[in-house]
Amino acid sequence: MARILIVDDDPDILKMAELLLRQAHHEVVTANHAVKALEYLDRAPFDLLISDANMPQFSGFDLVKTVRANPNLNHLSIAMLTGLRERKDVEKAVRVGVDDYIVKPLDPLLLVQKVEALLNQKAPQQALEIKFLKGSPSAKASVEISLELESVSELGIVVRSQIPMEVGRKMDLKAAFFEELGDLAPPLKVLHCEAIATENLYRVQLVFLGATESFLQRIRRYVFSHGASHKAVS
Repeated sequence: MARILIVDDDPDILKMAELLLRQAHHEVVTANHAVKALEYLDRAPFDLLISDANMPQFSGFDLVKTVRANPNLNHLSIAMLTGLRERKDVEKAVRVGVDDYIVKPLDPLLLVQKVEALLNQKAPQQALEIKFLKGSPSAKASVEISLELESVSELGIVVRSQIPMEVGRKMDLKAAFFEELGDLAPPLKVLHCEAIATENLYRVQLVFLGATESFLQRIRRYVFSHGASHKAVS
């Protein structure tokens, strides 16, 4: 059981999300604006914050920025709950520190699955690093790797990779599979990475960030029409 704070100025959304997550055996607290949410966060610990993006006076983006600037809340997972569907909105949410992006109207099953995935997510491993100055020529880089698609669902994909991927890393993926769907894949985030004992490969689970309903419908149609299959992606 986790302690979850939901923030939205729409009372119907609050009631629906609270009911669904309480049925999933979580403790749920609701707030109808961001200032009240910050008061709750100051008074008690939470495992997950789910915030609407568009709220009067203090938006969800402002709330996330404030939370991410507080070192006492570094552990907190954050999902943005919103009707904004444009890719630029998803990218803006990721930039301010959102871990996942849940598109309205709410899909009950998908909401619970995304919450469970966030709660089960492990913190990225620490590693030695060097920080480059913003805009430095040395900081510019790109990478292209070959992957094998192992499975696909409404939550995301599982791939086989020749190299390990850092948990928590966000990325874009271009692949023939998504071209078959007739839609661009939303941004993805590495949820889990493990070595395959019998092969010199890694199995990597990635979750979609801000998948639109039209994209999810294409995924459903593909699964129903093709069943389990393996396709190479790159």
